[in-house]
Amino acid sequence: MFETFENFLKKYKIQNKKVIVGFSGGPDSCAMTFILSKLAKKYNLEIIIAYFNHNWRIKESHEEEIFALEFSKKINAQFYTSKAPLDYPKTEEAARELRYNFFENCMKKYNSEIVFLGHNKNDNIETLIYRVIKGTGIKGLCSIPQQRENYYRPMLTISKKDILNFLEKNNIEYKFDSSNNDVKYKRNLIRKEILPIFEKINPNYLNNIENLIQNAISSREIIDSEIEKAKNKLIVSNEIVNREDFIQETKSVRYEILNDFLGDKLKYRNYKNIKKFDDFILNNKNSQISVNRELFLKIKKNKIYFIEHNNYENKE
Repeated sequence: MFETFENFLKKYKIQNKKVIVGFSGGPDSCAMTFILSKLAKKYNLEIIIAYFNHNWRIKESHEEEIFALEFSKKINAQFYTSKAPLDYPKTEEAARELRYNFFENCMKKYNSEIVFLGHNKNDNIETLIYRVIKGTGIKGLCSIPQQRENYYRPMLTISKKDILNFLEKNNIEYKFDSSNNDVKYKRNLIRKEILPIFEKINPNYLNNIENLIQNAISSREIIDSEIEKAKNKLIVSNEIVNREDFIQETKSVRYEILNDFLGDKLKYRNYKNIKKFDDFILNNKNSQISVNRELFLKIKKNKIYFIEHNNYENKE
């Protein structure tokens, strides 16, 4: 595992840096933090342990926070923590938004541009299966990226089994999150009930599905290169697309451009919704369609662009 981490640090040129570690107290974050602490001197890394208390399991969360603080003391790392408000919606989506806001605040406080997250190979496979069930394209098959913006995941190629073996071998204590057993959360359901069936079918399913992810990533790189060429031809200016040129493209290219153009503006960015917007563009020359609560996709004077719901000024 140390070799995997060193290769990761070299690949992303992470040296002489402040590294924020998303720490939950679970096996993954404990293994990741321990390894980083052992490599800190060699790569001149300053480690900040960041623990976010979701306030879901009050007693357990309090114990985890104390554990995180003690862990930081053992490895001589700085410690940063914050709590979610008690009255926020107890949903995975809301928790994720609060957690990433927490990391953004932590980066500002410590003047860091790097956050390490402890997602492992099993998490990667679970994410892919979740996306397949919801309906996804090649982009979704790429699953969790090793790096996106300021967020890095050095453990994506390491299985949960190997992580647990590493912790046992090195006598590293960790906490267990009881909510991981609650199958009302879809990812837990996949982990507890679906993946065991995969293992019965093929004990090597983790590596085989990871190969699928790597193939999807390679295919996606080719697609992205071609789509970028098409976008350069179609985009008039920032987020304004020439409609006449757009409708001359093949359906596959149009769908990929729309998928990129709509980005995170759509809550459900699936084939059905992409088709809806493509049909709208093909069949309208002067109209608008709602994208989300804030935005319309508008067509006017051969231009396609976004406009806020409360802003009807023409964007020329």
